[in-house]
Amino acid sequence: MADLTLSYAGELYFDRNGPILDGTVKPEGITLQFEPMRPRELFHRVAQTTDLDVAEMSTSTYMNLISRGDDRYVALPVFLSRNFRHSYIFVGGDGGIHEPQDLRGKRVGVPEYQMTAALWQRAALQHDYGVQPGELRWYEGGLNRPGYLDRNPIPPPPGVSIERIPEDKYLEGMLVNGELDALFTATRPKAFLDGLGRVRRLFPNFVAVEREYYERTGHFPIMHLAVVRGAVYREHRWVAESLVRAFARAQQIGWERVTDTGTLAVMLPWLPDYLEQGPPVMGPKDWRFGFRESYATLAAMCEYHHEQGLSIRRLTPEELFPVETHELRLEA
Repeated sequence: MADLTLSYAGELYFDRNGPILDGTVKPEGITLQFEPMRPRELFHRVAQTTDLDVAEMSTSTYMNLISRGDDRYVALPVFLSRNFRHSYIFVGGDGGIHEPQDLRGKRVGVPEYQMTAALWQRAALQHDYGVQPGELRWYEGGLNRPGYLDRNPIPPPPGVSIERIPEDKYLEGMLVNGELDALFTATRPKAFLDGLGRVRRLFPNFVAVEREYYERTGHFPIMHLAVVRGAVYREHRWVAESLVRAFARAQQIGWERVTDTGTLAVMLPWLPDYLEQGPPVMGPKDWRFGFRESYATLAAMCEYHHEQGLSIRRLTPEELFPVETHELRLEA
């Protein structure tokens, strides 16, 4: 029987999906045709069309679609992007903001209010520091250049002020110029990287803050997941298990490559020191694929998503993923 040929769009992650893309791992019964694409354009395309069979997708946007009864995509418990986000809250260098509570009443830029990074950032402020989303004034727009690409229009949540910045401005520039007080993002601003002190982190000791958060909550925040076009899944339900197993195997091989330090897999000369630090250092045991393996984090996301007004009803982890993946046991 011939393979089922499916298109696949997303980022290339050499230690997660690389072994699939270079042919080392092959999903059983499936041939994937890969189209590399950056998240900004990809997430808009996935939310607006159904021309991709398999794709990387924003978890928050997917949850919003599911809450509205939109079944064009079915998610797989393959979490291609995870990241702590305390370290991506930036403030003006001389804006007088030093503690999370100082953000109350301030002007905060965010590329898209619904983005998954901001979901986790707002949850941390609310649950750990008592700062509610409605206490901040939110501004959406282009991050490092003018222009706004709205992937999935949703109304502002009750009690939350969200404005669109002028078309000729962009968020990083407005932060530097003092038109914004803070920026919630998923990348480091150029004005932070230049070392001039115009932009700084709200949490300068972010590694300690994020490690404490992980040790206390057990959540390694999920950002992006893989989705399958709903029509493909409903016609070939076996593709869910095939793809999940293949991605899990690819991740295992990718980690083996990272830890083989005879020839470094990445341009980090002291990678062996990082790997030898022991249990506090994170690896595949923390970056878990699989439904049961990340159930608590998914349940927390459902809670945060609903309380922030991004889903019209409270979701459950079970309804986000096909039943074939709920009890799927993956290799350690």
